[in-house]
Amino acid sequence: MENNEQSGSKKIYLAIIAVLLLINGVAGYLLFSENKQKQEKSAEIAKKDTEFTALNQQFETAKQDLEGLKGKNAELDAIITERQATIEKYQIQLAEAQRKGNLTAGELSKFKGMVSSLQAENASLQTKVKELENSNQELSSKNLAITTDLEKEKQTTASLSEDKANLAKKVEIGSLIQPQNLTILAVHKKSNGKEVTEKKAKNTDYLKISFGTGENKVLEKGNLPIFVRIINPKGETISVGESGKLKLAENGEEVQYSKKADIDYQQTSKNVIIEWSQNIKDPGTYKIELYQSGYKIGNGSVDLK
Repeated sequence: MENNEQSGSKKIYLAIIAVLLLINGVAGYLLFSENKQKQEKSAEIAKKDTEFTALNQQFETAKQDLEGLKGKNAELDAIITERQATIEKYQIQLAEAQRKGNLTAGELSKFKGMVSSLQAENASLQTKVKELENSNQELSSKNLAITTDLEKEKQTTASLSEDKANLAKKVEIGSLIQPQNLTILAVHKKSNGKEVTEKKAKNTDYLKISFGTGENKVLEKGNLPIFVRIINPKGETISVGESGKLKLAENGEEVQYSKKADIDYQQTSKNVIIEWSQNIKDPGTYKIELYQSGYKIGNGSVDLK
């Protein structure tokens, strides 16, 4: 009887142990399964974080690439600014999906497509900018060549103008007469009309300037104006109503002349007499200068007591 009771108790203990072992096994499995799920979820979150960071960096790189293309063309700058604003909008959408935990595989694929599209657009834009730079360089080279040619043309024209001016000046100088036997006399005219040379200013009726023109085949035939300056003992040019001013060829300065004498010149030597009778009563030296085309062609003087 006792043996049967001991055998029954042993069976009960064994059953209890078996149940406990089963419970422990189930609990262990459940714990293992839960830990595995946690690890898988952590790994998934880490993967999404990595993909989020990579996508955001790709958006940022695309935006910076666009920044490097600015400053080439105003129209392109407007397009670049608009695209950068679109990229920033995509970055905001990506961050919002990450924050809400909605960064699913489908969302990730959508954002990856956005990145690929942006990269393709940026590459196309870079090609356009390169073409624009090449076009501008070609245009600059052409402009430089044109500018160089124009500068050479200007230099050639200036040189020709200078040669022409020098030739004209040589012709002008070659057209000047060379007064021959220039004399200046103080003359007193007697009541009988006879002219005598005078030494005293108070008795002088006029100054008589005489010279020969000589031959000059360069000078054209026709009227030849000769300007006379009569300078009194005080160093002043004597002038009256018929007097005026002439411009000196050497420096463009205007000087007073006393009288203008028009000569009919025919390229042959001709004797010329010019008389002056006004304001010559002061004793001293009277200087006479002759001018043609602004050039001084002769000078002399006479002393009066």
